[in-house]
Amino acid sequence: MSDADPRPESARPAGPDPREVQASPTGPAEGPGGGRPGGTAGTGEPGFPEPGPPADEAPGPAAPAADGLRPPLSLDELLGLLLRRGLLTRSQAGDIASREATLRSRVLKERVGSVRSQAAARYEVTPAEIVAAAALPHPARAHRKLDEEAIAEVLAAEAGLSHLRIDPLRLDGELITKTFSRPFAHRHAVLPVSSGPEALVLALADPFDLELRETLAARISQPVEFRVASKRAILQVIDRVYGFRSSVSRAEAELGEGGQLSAIGTLVELRSNAELASTHDEHVIAAVDYLLNYAFDQRASDIHLEPRMGDAVIRFRIDGILHDIETVPPSVHGAITSRVKVLARMDIAERRRPQDGRIKTQRGDREVELRVSSMCTAFGEKLVIRVFDPTVLMADLQDLGFSAAERERWEHWITSPSGLILVTGPTGSGKTTTLYSTLRYLAGPEINITTVEDPIEMVDPRFCQVQVQPQIEVTFATALRTILRQDPDIIMVGEIRDAETAAMAVQAALTGHLVFSTVHTRDAAGAVTRLVELGVERFLLSSVLRGVLAQRLVRKICVHCAVDGTLTPTQVAALGIKVPVERRERLRVRWGEGCPECRHTGLFGREGIFEMLDVGRRVRTLINEGRDAAELTHAARIEGMETLREGAIRKLAAGITTFEEVLRVTADVG
Repeated sequence: MSDADPRPESARPAGPDPREVQASPTGPAEGPGGGRPGGTAGTGEPGFPEPGPPADEAPGPAAPAADGLRPPLSLDELLGLLLRRGLLTRSQAGDIASREATLRSRVLKERVGSVRSQAAARYEVTPAEIVAAAALPHPARAHRKLDEEAIAEVLAAEAGLSHLRIDPLRLDGELITKTFSRPFAHRHAVLPVSSGPEALVLALADPFDLELRETLAARISQPVEFRVASKRAILQVIDRVYGFRSSVSRAEAELGEGGQLSAIGTLVELRSNAELASTHDEHVIAAVDYLLNYAFDQRASDIHLEPRMGDAVIRFRIDGILHDIETVPPSVHGAITSRVKVLARMDIAERRRPQDGRIKTQRGDREVELRVSSMCTAFGEKLVIRVFDPTVLMADLQDLGFSAAERERWEHWITSPSGLILVTGPTGSGKTTTLYSTLRYLAGPEINITTVEDPIEMVDPRFCQVQVQPQIEVTFATALRTILRQDPDIIMVGEIRDAETAAMAVQAALTGHLVFSTVHTRDAAGAVTRLVELGVERFLLSSVLRGVLAQRLVRKICVHCAVDGTLTPTQVAALGIKVPVERRERLRVRWGEGCPECRHTGLFGREGIFEMLDVGRRVRTLINEGRDAAELTHAARIEGMETLREGAIRKLAAGITTFEEVLRVTADVG
């Protein structure tokens, strides 16, 4: 059996292989079996010659060695290649060469500081990583750095192969683990990307390792196509897929059918003391650790653990859209569920009644809070974990999506000494983010901010926060009644749901407090009629209401794959834009072609669109006269209010979002 045997251990002949040590990722490859001829020991990447400053003439790729194989590029050769392609200037290349040791240390420090990259820290630093660490701007592409992916594109072109940006959400974990053993995949930085009737597509970090390519083509029983990807992207996927699936497989073997996680204590750390856990507990702990960290890496707002008839599926909600991530056996799903419930201080023995819990964990230099909700379903207990990242939930006001005029109006409202300000929109429209970000903006040592919420979304030491608890008669209304005796300056009511809460919120605003709250209505004017329906007297509402903010979230175009385009006449008509016929085919917009950065959606991140109903003299008179929502909207538009559809169209014209997003998000208000 060759040292380069790519088969997983289960597919190899039985018995130990003394050469398996050479395939381990703990050290550099030795000899020709490593596929790196012409190298020098003790340098950056195993087998890479020691890099030096670039010569006057930019060197090209190394000539083929005597055995017909070309060695991998050194730092010298990589810098020369980037020079020839216009991605570096000579001064930049010389600076990188002179700072090689510093840049190498920066890469290693970054790896060790990342929980998910600790295994990769055992590997030496490649020339591509050294160049990427310099963080130079890409000369031909706005919003991009000369990163490892850009360098991988150059290497792919030099080797005559296609470049591939790996999308971790589109990979088949079972294909990866069944094709190669983990040591082989890690050592040679090779990753199965897809398998079809025509060929198995493999991603390589080193396109010049011809011996590896020949070995793979000879040993794999179907045609093979090679792509080039960055080594970092490949190793991150390998660590995640093999780590998670290895933990799941071992836990399944230990648990057996119907096994459960033992009660190991109520710990809130993601990595608990291994001495407290049994063997299968350790594997489940590792699986949960991988799962949560992967969710953080992918910017997931929610994690769904859903039991089904024969297995359980794990899904992430990213930018408002759900993605399937992994499937696990039912027994492991039960163990993972128990582990999460332990972390959230929930009753792991109770599986029939719904429960709620919280987990606090550290993510880099910031604290992330997870809210856990459990529910019994036909096939078992389902968990949904909501991820509250303070950098998202408490953003700066300028990052919410306000235009200059909208932000000026909002700041005018929220700096009023008293009054009622309402935020409205459906679930998931960003109301909580807007309110928390506003309270953070207003917070100070001279201000007493008190909130009453159900539940408390994010704990912040600058606020006094009260949790609604109906079982002990702590409702929004009763809590508000008590808060008014606590000398507040600003009050935030999580939601006005009933007549008593509405009356108390208005009373608080009348007595000189600034009150924020939310209601669930379609548009801004609908919030006024909703409070009237709840029994609030019109003359009271008109005197205390400062403004109503209706909002939605639109997905933004990915800056990595954005291209220019134009609206068709049909699209112009669908949006209701009134333009001369001769100009309709010249309305320029942008859209995303799709790339792995945005998971081939063309969209990355979200931003708010707003409808701001300012309660001025005209609107106040109409409220007193009992006019309906349509008349209120008409009057507000005369005074300059922009509707949600108009706000979305403005962002479409600015190249922030797409035509499809405008229609999707504003379909109920268009």
